[in-house]
Amino acid sequence: MYIFSEIERLNRINYLITHRATGTPDEFAEKVNLSRRQLFNHLEYLRCIGAKIKYDRYNETYYFCDGFEFEIRVYVNGRKR
Repeated sequence: MYIFSEIERLNRINYLITHRATGTPDEFAEKVNLSRRQLFNHLEYLRCIGAKIKYDRYNETYYFCDGFEFEIRVYVNGRKR
């Protein structure tokens, strides 16, 4: 289902940013199977919910500059989905 794949994508985005493993915007978009524009929309969404995301040009990675982190978990009938 779409909702589960979107949750997995947001968790993957969070993981890559937290571990400073995003790469360039184009590489990041490819890692999470989005277009560059869609990636920027997702980053804007995270900013809207309080994340302060910056890009380090020297290391070519995005990072949270305020310790922001999240994880979305979904359980269906008591089982993690």
